[in-house]
Amino acid sequence: MDKLINGRINWPGIIFILLIIMVWEIWAQIADSFYFPKASAVAMTMVEDWANLWAATLDTLRRAAIGFVIALVTMLPLGIVLGRIRMLGEIVEPVLEFFRPLPPIAVVPLAIMLLGIGDAAKLVVVVWGASFPIVINTIDAVKVQDPMQARLARSLRLTTWERMTLIDLPAALPRIFAGIKLGITVALLLTVVSEIIVSTNGLGDYLRVAQSDFSMTRVMTAIIVIAILSVIVNGATNWANKRLLDWHYRRSALAGRQ
Repeated sequence: MDKLINGRINWPGIIFILLIIMVWEIWAQIADSFYFPKASAVAMTMVEDWANLWAATLDTLRRAAIGFVIALVTMLPLGIVLGRIRMLGEIVEPVLEFFRPLPPIAVVPLAIMLLGIGDAAKLVVVVWGASFPIVINTIDAVKVQDPMQARLARSLRLTTWERMTLIDLPAALPRIFAGIKLGITVALLLTVVSEIIVSTNGLGDYLRVAQSDFSMTRVMTAIIVIAILSVIVNGATNWANKRLLDWHYRRSALAGRQ
C-alpha cells in the first residue's frame, strides 16, 4: 500500500493477491460448502451492502482516530517530561511498567460498568491500549539522546521547556514515530474488538451481527473490509512517516556514505 501511495505499483504483490483470490474462488467452488463462501459471493456482498459497510467503516475510523488523538496529545508530552526529568521518571515509570502488560480487553468490563455501552467505554479501551506504545517509546527516545545535544542546550542556556521542545522532541522524533505507528495499529485493532464486545455500531458490530445470523459470507466480507482498512491505514502511516522524517532519512543516508 505504501508503494502505491508513493506512486510505485508493486506488481508482484498485486499478482500474488489476485492469485490467492483465484485459488480461493476455485477451491470454494469445488468444496461447495456453506462454511466456505466463494470470493465472488463476498465481492457481491460488498457491492450490495456497501452502504452499511461504509457507515460501519466511518464509525470505526472515527472511534479509532479520536482514541488515538487523545492518547497522542496526552502521552507524547508525558513521555518527554518523564524522559527528561529523571526523578519524576523514576517515580512514574514503575507504575507504567506495572500496568503495561495488562491486556486492554481486561479494561472492558470496568469501562462498561462505569460508562455504559456507548462510545465512552470503547474510547477508554482504545486510549488505554494506544497510550503505552507512545509513552514508552517517547521516554526511551528522550533518554538515549546524544550527549552533544545536551551540551549544546547548556551552552545556549535553554530553559527546560525550550530544551524539551527544541531539542528533545526533534531528536527523538524517529523513535517516537515508531511508537506512534504502533499506537495507530493498536487503536484500530482495539476499536474493532471493543465494538464486537460492546455492540452498537461499527465494523466490529457488523461482524458480530453477521456471526449471530450465522452468515458466513457477511462474516468473511467484514473480515476482508477490516483487512483492507488496516492496509490503507498502514500505508497512510508509512507515507506520513516518510514525509515528516525525510530530513532524518537523508541525514542517515549521508552519514552512511561517509
